[in-house]
Amino acid sequence: MNIQKLLLSFLFLGILGSNCFGQITPPGLGKVNTASWMAIGIKQALDSAKQVSSITYIGMGRTSSPTNDNPFKRGSIFVINQEVSNHFTEHWKYAFALSYRWQNLFNDNSTTGDHHVTQGRQEFRFYGQLSYLKSISRLKYAVTYRPEMRLFYLPDFRPYSERIQFRSRLKAKMSIDLNEASTKRLISSAEVLFSSGKHDKWEKFEYKDTRLCLYYAFSPPNSKLNFNIGYMYDLIGKSFDSDTHYLAFDIIFG
Repeated sequence: MNIQKLLLSFLFLGILGSNCFGQITPPGLGKVNTASWMAIGIKQALDSAKQVSSITYIGMGRTSSPTNDNPFKRGSIFVINQEVSNHFTEHWKYAFALSYRWQNLFNDNSTTGDHHVTQGRQEFRFYGQLSYLKSISRLKYAVTYRPEMRLFYLPDFRPYSERIQFRSRLKAKMSIDLNEASTKRLISSAEVLFSSGKHDKWEKFEYKDTRLCLYYAFSPPNSKLNFNIGYMYDLIGKSFDSDTHYLAFDIIFG
């Protein structure tokens, strides 16, 4: 791992999260050197017992070009996401969500660094989540399975070359409170992704990438604001021939 890339990655990173344990990691932005992610969201309880909740967020991502490590070099993605979850027992939680994404696709020259947007791609994503949660003193951990259906379109809503994709994500994450008030936390996670997409015909369902994350979360006392800072390392492909360092910052109200 290039130490300069790693140091750069810590300058600007945050992951959207709730005021306890959950978070939303940055979207994968392909084979680039570095990327950044900014988001703001609102979380609110939908019932008096606070078991059913809604989280809505908007986010924007940027990436480097092929010949530099500047994670803010070029605009890449815009995201609107709505998720509703139900913590229906002490240890189990499920969620359903709808997401809209616009992503710029670039034609890169890896020698000169020249790049331009060749076209935009729209995505409508539907996903569910099932999580097992456990707490031991200040330590919390969770295992989550998340199936997704992704529909892709060109800007004029004609089908994109990859029309539809089914993807499965399996994540394990752990959180530890750094103080008794639980206003400061460290959160780590590891997630593997498998998918199958349809171009002219269906691809084989197979492994795509692994995402490793480490976050610092802070909630000011007597405040509904939540801030998160961290790092995501995306290891892409079965041969692990490509990797990306992700940076982001976000705030959530609720």
